[in-house]
Amino acid sequence: MTSTVKSTPVRSRTLRAAPPWVPPILLAGVVLLAWAVTASLADSAVYPGPIEALQSLLSDIGSSRLQNSIVDTTRVLLLSYLAAVAVGSIAGMLLGLSAFWSTATLPVVYALNSIPKIVLYPIFLLFLGIGDFSRGSFAFVSGVLPMFLIMVEATSNVSRLHLKLAASLGMSRISLMRRIVVPSVLPSFASGMRLCFGLTLIGLILAEMFSSSTGLGYELLRNLSLARVEDILGQVILIGLLALIPTFALQYLEIRIRNRYEVAP
Repeated sequence: MTSTVKSTPVRSRTLRAAPPWVPPILLAGVVLLAWAVTASLADSAVYPGPIEALQSLLSDIGSSRLQNSIVDTTRVLLLSYLAAVAVGSIAGMLLGLSAFWSTATLPVVYALNSIPKIVLYPIFLLFLGIGDFSRGSFAFVSGVLPMFLIMVEATSNVSRLHLKLAASLGMSRISLMRRIVVPSVLPSFASGMRLCFGLTLIGLILAEMFSSSTGLGYELLRNLSLARVEDILGQVILIGLLALIPTFALQYLEIRIRNRYEVAP
């Protein structure tokens, strides 16, 4: 009985000590294994396995067309993501400090955020035309609204006692933001960065699929029209890697920030 009781905390600590990227890697391995097994059982030309898809990707990645598409998607994604994080976080913190403006603004932003973004894309094409600016703007809007909402909610939940104490001490607004607001909202900011990246990438891929002559979304739609199943699945793997690697890095950053700044209840 004693050995059983003592071994339980040890097993719990071992499970908790596993790095956060281990479960997703295990899940990806299970999915790949299931994909390989079902493709082998189907034995169909229209359902290639992961090995065939990876071989097709390695063959295509040597072409200058796909390399240029990767560079274009990465460039627009980086600019759109950084702009969405900066604008969403700063605007969210500033409005979150004002009860009036946050109450007046949040219902409108929530309503806009609930609209499927692809419905709004024709408006971007109408006013911005076809090109990097329209697809980058669409990706920016896809990520900035959730980032803004997260930061408004996080800032509005900052301890009012701390804000009143800062006001009684005559603390300037810059000092208030630097010493009280920013440390309080950093855990939510880290979560917002991770969520914003995924939504920005989705918005960019959708924009490239509908109105672009370059980019990974365009390449995906092009292979779909040509019925190149191996190329389609290979590019799905490529887009998945483009999404997962930064997501793991942002998740690691989020855990570090939460361990340092989040206050236990």
